[in-house]
Amino acid sequence: MRRKPSTELPRFVIPHPPSSQWRRRHVLFVFTGLLFVLWLLRSRRACPEGDGINWRKYAYSLYATDGATLCHAVLVFDSLAKLGSKADRVLFYPDAWDTVISDSRDRNSQLLVIARDKYDVKLQPIKLLTVEGRTRDGFTGTWQKSVTKLMAFSLGYYDRVIALDSDITLLKPIDELFLLPDTPIALPRAYWYKVDPPPLTSLLMVIKPNLEEFERFKDAIQEGGDTAIVQAHKFDMELVNERFEHSALVLPHRPYALLSGEFRKKNHTAYLGNPWETWDAQKIYDEAKLVHFSDWPLPKPWIMWPLEGLAEIQPDCGGSHQGTCAERKIWKGLYEDFRARRKDICRLLSVPAPDWSKIKASAPGDNSTEVQG
Repeated sequence: MRRKPSTELPRFVIPHPPSSQWRRRHVLFVFTGLLFVLWLLRSRRACPEGDGINWRKYAYSLYATDGATLCHAVLVFDSLAKLGSKADRVLFYPDAWDTVISDSRDRNSQLLVIARDKYDVKLQPIKLLTVEGRTRDGFTGTWQKSVTKLMAFSLGYYDRVIALDSDITLLKPIDELFLLPDTPIALPRAYWYKVDPPPLTSLLMVIKPNLEEFERFKDAIQEGGDTAIVQAHKFDMELVNERFEHSALVLPHRPYALLSGEFRKKNHTAYLGNPWETWDAQKIYDEAKLVHFSDWPLPKPWIMWPLEGLAEIQPDCGGSHQGTCAERKIWKGLYEDFRARRKDICRLLSVPAPDWSKIKASAPGDNSTEVQG
């Protein structure tokens, strides 16, 4: 077998060391790649759901003035979590409270910890806002501090905040409201008022936080309000209407502001928005996103019904006190669901039923969210 001459054999060639230009280019590529990875990670943190929206710029705001409203705020946070809400959550509460659980009966501290640890709520201890000259609510005996909801205007580190009352049930997600066109405030009208147009209702407010606006509200609150307005339990609503009545973006009350009392009424034209549509209780319930409890003179859902009051006030199913109908089934179901969640999440039982004769004898407050049957 012929051996190959040395000139035909493969040669081992020592490669030239890489040039300094190539090394610089290599470092540049690596550096650029690292920057891209860092940007990608930061973008994913800013838009955790990958939908291109920075949900950290938005928040839901609720407030608590006592143990009951604290529990009900936690119920709303629970609903937001279950409905897949992506925005932050903020809770204003009295600065006398803390998150140190002293014993098993320290329910306020327990609920604050649940809100913080389970629902990722940002806790904001504050001195509650109080209308000067206001004494006590005639029925519940609690101090009137609902104007504390206006603290939402102080959250200047958010682009938009949704401020909610806590005596509600959320049925569907409402995150889409954060993406409304730019406006200082958006809210529904109190469709149950018998004036045209109805006033704006503060039970749901989509707010562009503004510290100057907040200071103006504080000044008005500290000056006190008209006696009739304050005694009507609607001072926060009055403030909002005086400021934004002619400039607010009006949200459709259908589906964002359905009162529980609507299922007791006989004329539904105001809610339907027209006189020709046929009322369908199940359809209305299915399309609603938020229900606000309002069935004066029956108490709110955390207070048990007086049996006489229930028989008198519940949906009458066309005059029948036997059996049931869609209106009665839905109406009772809303209350039963609220009480069950209050017991399961807050570990709180309902308040015993008050004396029905005393409730009926008291003058009905023209509350901003109360509707007569």
